[in-house]
Amino acid sequence: MPSVLRHRRRAAAVVAAAVSVCLVAGGCSSGDGPSSPSPLQQTFPSPDELSRAVLAALADEDADHLASLALSESEFRTVVWPELPSSRPERGLPFDYVWGDLHQKSTNALRRLVAGHGGRRYTLAGVAFRGETTPYETYRVHREAVLDLLDEEGNELTLPLFGSILERDGEFKLFSYVVD
Repeated sequence: MPSVLRHRRRAAAVVAAAVSVCLVAGGCSSGDGPSSPSPLQQTFPSPDELSRAVLAALADEDADHLASLALSESEFRTVVWPELPSSRPERGLPFDYVWGDLHQKSTNALRRLVAGHGGRRYTLAGVAFRGETTPYETYRVHREAVLDLLDEEGNELTLPLFGSILERDGEFKLFSYVVD
């Protein structure tokens, strides 16, 4: 029994790390065709463009579109997972477990985001990252994104509306809606 508990704790720690590596709308590289060089869909040329896409979908209360901006299972499997330490066979963590946990947490965070901010029209003033940037072989993860915003009345706000942003080949994609 103690080994099961250790395995679960280790799995939770790895999932927490993957989640903290943390998803966004209609980007510059839609990847909608066979000529797309990137396995990532709906990427953007900058964190600002990605954030504006999230804000637009949030203003429209379009949870489906917001969800489509986050890493998909296929993107996580082909781009992210192979380079995570948790994917090593000696770790014993199955992909389905890690993805399922990340996806569930991101979906729950997205629901809270839409409930709390849906319909509001924010203007982006800037994006900052309060966490570290973690380099992997083919991508980097910018952690703890916070948005400097103006609300409809012109009030300045700083909000963590989503978690981390993945950068690959000069393109940016929302990792997940999980805010650590």
